[in-house]
Amino acid sequence: MSKAGVARAVQRIASDLVALASAVLEDDAVSTNAKVGRNTLSSSYLRQSLKSMVSERGQGDPVISTLFQHYVVYLEWSRPPKYGKQPPIGVLKDWAASNGIPTDAHTLWAVSYAIWRDGHAGRPIFATLDGLADARFDERWADELFAEITEQLDTLFSKK
Repeated sequence: MSKAGVARAVQRIASDLVALASAVLEDDAVSTNAKVGRNTLSSSYLRQSLKSMVSERGQGDPVISTLFQHYVVYLEWSRPPKYGKQPPIGVLKDWAASNGIPTDAHTLWAVSYAIWRDGHAGRPIFATLDGLADARFDERWADELFAEITEQLDTLFSKK
């Protein structure tokens, strides 16, 4: 097998990472919003927009990136009550529209105020994904990469 075999293994790992991230967002134990008592991430735009990207660093070393929407950091973070300023209502408009909430300024201000007043509990999306990825590496990915690399070495040494 050539470098292409390793590249295919890396692509499979990248795809698996997106599937694992999607599973985390579907997991009620992780993604349930404590304020409403239901998983608000399983059918969210965050889940629908997950992507992976493979790039190279240095001497062809692959780097796998799993891409989330920027606001995932706010979902991860536990916001204390009355912390800082209220979220701007402009950032709530698309979320409100997709959840059947009126998007007039008064309603959006009330939502923003409630977030500021009550805060919210963070959800351990990245910590959960990290644990799942570590387990998957131990169970499968390491063996797949090892097999591809040793096949490359076997081919290289059998030519001599």
